[in-house]
Amino acid sequence: MSKTKKHRRLFPSIRFWSASNHLFWRYWPQILIFSVLLNFFVSLLVMSMRQLTGWLLIKFNVAYLSYTNLVSVAFQHPWLLVTLLLLLVVILALVYWQFTIFILFVNDLSQDQRPHFRRLLRRAGHKFKLLNFKTFLFLTLFFILMLPVLSSFFSTPLLGKVVIPDFIMAFIDVHLWYPWIIAALYLVSLYLGLRYLYVLPLMVLYDEPITQARKHSWDLTRKNNWRNFRKGAVSLLFASALFGLLNSLLFWLQSAFDLTNFAFVGANLTMLLTALVTLLFGSYTTMILLLLMQPALPRPLPATEQPHHPHFWRYLTGVVCGAYLLTLGLFNYGYLKDLTSTQPLVISHRGVDGGNGVQNTIPALVKTAQKKPDFVEMDVQETKDGQYICFHDPTLRALAGRRERPQDLTLAQLQRITVKENGHSAKIPSFDDYLAQAMRLDQKLLIEYKASPKDSPDAVKNFINRYRNRIKENQGQVQSLDYQTVATVKAESAGTFTAYIMPYNFAFPNTDMNAYAMEVTTLNSTFVDQAHARKQLVYSWDVNDVSTLNRMMYFNVDGIITDRLTDMRQHLHDNQQRPQYASLMSNYRDIANLLWND
Repeated sequence: MSKTKKHRRLFPSIRFWSASNHLFWRYWPQILIFSVLLNFFVSLLVMSMRQLTGWLLIKFNVAYLSYTNLVSVAFQHPWLLVTLLLLLVVILALVYWQFTIFILFVNDLSQDQRPHFRRLLRRAGHKFKLLNFKTFLFLTLFFILMLPVLSSFFSTPLLGKVVIPDFIMAFIDVHLWYPWIIAALYLVSLYLGLRYLYVLPLMVLYDEPITQARKHSWDLTRKNNWRNFRKGAVSLLFASALFGLLNSLLFWLQSAFDLTNFAFVGANLTMLLTALVTLLFGSYTTMILLLLMQPALPRPLPATEQPHHPHFWRYLTGVVCGAYLLTLGLFNYGYLKDLTSTQPLVISHRGVDGGNGVQNTIPALVKTAQKKPDFVEMDVQETKDGQYICFHDPTLRALAGRRERPQDLTLAQLQRITVKENGHSAKIPSFDDYLAQAMRLDQKLLIEYKASPKDSPDAVKNFINRYRNRIKENQGQVQSLDYQTVATVKAESAGTFTAYIMPYNFAFPNTDMNAYAMEVTTLNSTFVDQAHARKQLVYSWDVNDVSTLNRMMYFNVDGIITDRLTDMRQHLHDNQQRPQYASLMSNYRDIANLLWND
């Protein structure tokens, strides 16, 4: 392909970006204030539904909600399931409503009309007359298909909850074919999402029924699919470069402040500007997506009424900007203070530190205990003969190259097996030996009991009755991903500190556990605040990078579980002794979004 032909294909994409850029900077105060107001309004609705979900769990006497108990909840509490499904329908309807408002807003701006927030809400409400079961089902699939596109352009309190936990992504990474399957599904969803790109605007702006809009969008994108993709990609590239440059300038400015006695004051100023740049970038990319979704049709779009109050945006801009700047100023001050004062417990994950040994083995425990972690987290499973070993995986395949499960072999057989990891090798230890070594090292343990369908009926009860006193002497704690396990531990030994492990933040649980261990992806400050209000602790896992650590510190978690004990502890120490505020700014951009999405 000649260079001239390539340039000819790129020109429409550049022209689209140029027109979008011009429209954004012409109306940026309206766009910014509108985004803040709508996200704040939707956040209130999301918060209300979250509180309602927690109240329903208490009302139906359901201790927790997770993928592990959905089936039992459905059979034992069918009305709770029906209510939760209705809440899901409401959430999906809110997504439709929010997109409708944005489409109407951008349509007004593109026609050089001044939108009125209250009127936009009312006009979007009228569009609900198009919703029926068939439309609702298609739009649900449409939003799922559009997630690859939306995740790049669009961030809201609703779509911000649609995330894949890190532990699932880690599982995918270590299975050879899974990444290829995920990539193929991503490409298919991207293709179909682009083909149905115009469906929602055709419904909202032209009142087309869903069947007609679907066919119309398919026809309009028949020869424009690749062109639309290029427009979006080029616009996103230019937007990222522009705002990346602004963030770099702010980083260099703060680096200069860090060399003076005004580092803390400067950090508050530069982080305030960083938050504004982050908000502008989100509004900018949202604008590009919505302009990309507008079909180029010959007939004119419906005209809209002008607002009765011509100075509406001027007054609203002043009020909202004042409130926003004040809130951000307080937020920044608290953020910086928390990062230099918060000291969560640092817990070694599976008894290792930066690959210094084989997980859950005594040689690794001895090395890691020298670093003085607050706890060493380790795993326990029952053996075929009713004993207990330290092992994490459900099978021996990954560490020993064998297909058996720990429950298939006796303790003596398992202790003869060598496991290998990180260039180290060791024998599988019994829990008795591991606990004895920990007590000699004066090292407290966070013991995760790994429940298995092949466990004996009284496996958990036997475990806690056998080791209750020694765990207490060790000042150890017991946790499990299986709620019945920790409930049994609590019932058999009320004095034992118990924690329930939660892989996903569906709703705040209604339990008497001493703590919750939550996977970092969906953990938020609301969950931590609710736990603290009930005098329960929150541990987060797995915290292996500075960005995640800073986020957890902002949430005020009580402990972090990490594979990189030395690195995370060093960062905590540096934050207290000699904070470099410039290094916090990249993490702050992620945390600043929590002001609206949490």
